[in-house]
Amino acid sequence: MADNIFKTSGIIYAKPVRRADGKKGTKNEGKVFEFPSIILEMKKIYKDKEYTDLPEFELGRGVNIDDFKVGDTIDITFALSGKKISDTFHKTALKALYIKHSDLNYGVDVDTPQEQRENTFTPPNPYDKEDDDLPF
Repeated sequence: MADNIFKTSGIIYAKPVRRADGKKGTKNEGKVFEFPSIILEMKKIYKDKEYTDLPEFELGRGVNIDDFKVGDTIDITFALSGKKISDTFHKTALKALYIKHSDLNYGVDVDTPQEQRENTFTPPNPYDKEDDDLPF
């Protein structure tokens, strides 16, 4: 089985939210469901000409885009998913699993040489419960 997790980066182009009404005659009748997504602007150069791609990523559960705004440069981790709609049509979707600002390294100082980073003491995370031998 192939690994289905990919990473890419780009600039947030839009943050659309699709809305759908629940089906009539079901327990969801009258409910409105929202499906947020994020569209990235990704530039590439081919034969000295610049092209722009605008892929749309559905947001997975727990992926929050409130801290991101249009124009932010982000790194996104995503999975491909697809389903059969009919015998002649299949739908493929990009499902965002994790999003972070590209300019943040989350604890890694890029100006510090790699060998110095490896020898620098990093205090333990007080919220990490793995090494905690306390009974509570």
